[in-house]
Amino acid sequence: MQKYQKFLLFGDSITEFAYTTQPFSLGAALSNVYTRKLDILHRGYAGYTSRWGIKVLEDILEEHGHNDIAIATIYFGANDSCLGGPQAVPLDEYIENMKLLVDMLRKNNIKPIFMGLALFNRELWESIKPEEIKLGHIRTVDNLQLYSNSLKKLAKKENVPFIDLHKSFTEVGRDSWKDLLLDGLHFSSKGYEVWYNELIAAIKENYPEYDPDNMQTMYPLWRDVKPDCSNI
Repeated sequence: MQKYQKFLLFGDSITEFAYTTQPFSLGAALSNVYTRKLDILHRGYAGYTSRWGIKVLEDILEEHGHNDIAIATIYFGANDSCLGGPQAVPLDEYIENMKLLVDMLRKNNIKPIFMGLALFNRELWESIKPEEIKLGHIRTVDNLQLYSNSLKKLAKKENVPFIDLHKSFTEVGRDSWKDLLLDGLHFSSKGYEVWYNELIAAIKENYPEYDPDNMQTMYPLWRDVKPDCSNI
């Protein structure tokens, strides 16, 4: 019996919403390009931080055995970098948590990819979320960038592929970068398309064995099936 390995999308709300945007959906695009090659294991948790992510990943790895998951994205930081409230995680702890997440994946023979934080439209976000601002759940452009840059340094030290979405959104969006964001923080369809393109490029460069163009499909194409079905 042939068994599909999995591609884990792991993170907070930006990961959770990977299937929700139209006309382009990150989750749907990955499911399509990896059809009959890898199963997409979608595990995003709105509002979660790297601290809480450790607990969740323990359960995911317990459920999915050794070598069951082939590759994984890790995307936390938009909540960790809050200046106050229950989501705020100090920078030093955030980096320690992200390193632990990588260690947990690698112990299970899973190829990790770090997602750096993207751009942030604070004005729009705060106009939509006044109740959170009153509670002190404040995000700033500078602090998001500080967390992302620190994660980039960790990625280099640990030899983990790092997708710099801040840079990508800036280069692709240019004067229209706000169109890549739905509410100032979460991604629009165009934003998820940028993520998808950068992700596939990173896989091709760092993990070519999981480049969808290099992977064989599970089970033969129907034209190649032998009359006696012996090759199925």
